[in-house]
Amino acid sequence: MNILLYDMGSFTYRDVEETLKSLGNDITVVIYPFTDRYRDGFFSERISQILSLTAYDLIFSVNYFPLVAQAAAEYGIPYLSWSYDSPLAERLEETFPLETNYIYLFDRTEVETYRQQGYTRIFHMPLAVNPVRLEKLLRQTPPADYSADLSFVGNLYTSSLDALLAPTNDYEKGYLQAAMDVQMQFYGCDLITPSLTDEFLAEINGTMSSPLTRRGLAFALQKQITYAERSALVCALSELCNVRHYSSTGTRLPAPVHSCGPVKYYSEMPFVFRDSRLNLCPTLRSIISGIPLRCLDIMASGGALLCNYQPELAENFIDGEDVILYNCLEEALDKTMYYLDHEDERKQIALSAKEKVSARFRYSDAITAMLQDVKRGL
Repeated sequence: MNILLYDMGSFTYRDVEETLKSLGNDITVVIYPFTDRYRDGFFSERISQILSLTAYDLIFSVNYFPLVAQAAAEYGIPYLSWSYDSPLAERLEETFPLETNYIYLFDRTEVETYRQQGYTRIFHMPLAVNPVRLEKLLRQTPPADYSADLSFVGNLYTSSLDALLAPTNDYEKGYLQAAMDVQMQFYGCDLITPSLTDEFLAEINGTMSSPLTRRGLAFALQKQITYAERSALVCALSELCNVRHYSSTGTRLPAPVHSCGPVKYYSEMPFVFRDSRLNLCPTLRSIISGIPLRCLDIMASGGALLCNYQPELAENFIDGEDVILYNCLEEALDKTMYYLDHEDERKQIALSAKEKVSARFRYSDAITAMLQDVKRGL
């Protein structure tokens, strides 16, 4: 196939491009960072010129872009997008019905939600890894010493919830806090969105200068839960063992957490995962069922994954054999101490996970399946 690959600087772009080429496709790459993904005259004009000069069988992108979707529809070219972000941003669904769309999301629950709303061009595809690239990289000398009892690579996801809710009254704030408190006790389900009833939204929007949408408010609450959960976990674990936190935001947790700054996705992060005895990966709470990319990256790099219960993770990997899953903070602490004291079991879990993820979650298999869907026209 002759494929136009659009990207704006995603983590997985290089692996996707390499895989598409390895499958025998001819690839033309367009890289352009949007400032406004909904309106960009320069980009729209430029991509139209590109599509008018060459006959493409497919446009492929990591994550979904409405301007790309509109250009593809104008020229009658299938547009395949595969997102590692969840949830998708609001307003994107305005272009979902375009018949040239093949929109793949890694969170099955998010797919089901869109399908229930009538968006039939949305499909489920778990994320993937490139075991060949990782194996080659990890034979090299690490650029630094990344050894630790436990590492957490990820942002804390602070939200603007306090500012957002400033106009609300004490009852409304208390209601939302109660909803967050309940959600924090459960993984693998969304209790936040159903709690935001039409009546409640109408009540709080009566005091807002700009109305809040259900999805926007839910995401703000989910980010706040993620921040509270990640902060509590990392700080509590640092009292038990040597913990390193790698983040691109500059947010520093109090000692004894070692705040280490960012690490590069391709050249440094795999060494962190391999050389840390345990790798913490608390899921962003807006990801309801899917396996985040970071979980797969940890396992494919030979790291032992410590993660909250996640339905699709539990369906594909066995707790205590491939992964270490927890359902609350106390269980995370208990399992951390157990596996730090049982080195052979920890190593076997890391090895089993690496073998399983490298066999079942390869880019070549996922991309081949999606391309076959496009060729069949679903």
